[in-house]
This record gives sequence, C-alpha cells and structure tokens, in this order.
Amino acid sequence: MNIGELKSKYKNLLQPIFREQFYIDDSEEDSRNWVVFILDGKEEDFSFSLYGTDCVHLYWCNECFIFDKHRNNLVSSDTYGEIVYEDDFDIEELPYIVINLILHIKDCVYLSKKEKVKGKTPSGYDKIKDYVITAKTKKQVQLQYQLANIIIEYIE
Repeated sequence: MNIGELKSKYKNLLQPIFREQFYIDDSEEDSRNWVVFILDGKEEDFSFSLYGTDCVHLYWCNECFIFDKHRNNLVSSDTYGEIVYEDDFDIEELPYIVINLILHIKDCVYLSKKEKVKGKTPSGYDKIKDYVITAKTKKQVQLQYQLANIIIEYIE
C-alpha cells in the first residue's frame, strides 16, 4: 500500500462522517510521504498526519497519539508528553485502528491523562507506558474504551 492509496482509504472512510469539516492538506513538497487530514475544519485541533505508510500522529485537544510501526526505534525525546500506542500492528490494519480511536473521541473533550510506566523499550532509550485518558462527552457512551495500552474513560 502506498501513501496515495492510504489517503483515498482515509478520505473514503472519514469524509462521510466529518463532511465539510474534513479536508486534506498534502500541499507540502514531500506529499509523497506526508499527508495531514483535518477533521474539524478551520479549528485544526483535531487532525492526524501520515508519515509514510507506517506512522500516524493523531492530534486531539492538544494531545498527540503516536502509532509507529517502528516504535522500538523511538527515543524519549520523540515521545515525551505524547500517548504512544504500544501494540504491534500490521500496516494494513493501521487505518482501522486510527479511525476507530477517532470515532471514540470525536465528540469528546480531553480532561486529563494518567501515565503508568510498565518498562523500557528494547533499546532502553524510552519507557513503555499505560495511559488512562479522561474525556468529557455529552453523548451516552460506554464507561470506557480500551485500545491496547490506552484507556479512555468517559464522563458526562
């Protein structure tokens, strides 16, 4: 799968949900390897970036979720303050993992984040963590959503 195919997949799955708020910014010179998807129109507080076909950074309420196939090569300066997905994934699955998370946080507002260190990456240059994010929602949803080492707890 190349970046163009991924761009089409994300567009086809997300544009019907976010409608006029959705747009793609691939105006950078290196658009063959980098694309930004805006989910909230001019606000630009809810978006995600593709870095090649195997890395996504999802931005929501000033928080960043990192999904990186090469997670073990990241160091603490790459991940400091971010929410890092620790599970291994197939790059064909990545769009569905990211979209599922997007659908669980799209009508929510970030309130807080708790981190618990579980260990170190094989290189020893970063910590592996569990995250609990508290999000406020106006919709009735389940009490929590779990994605590997990331838990989102909802309050009304």
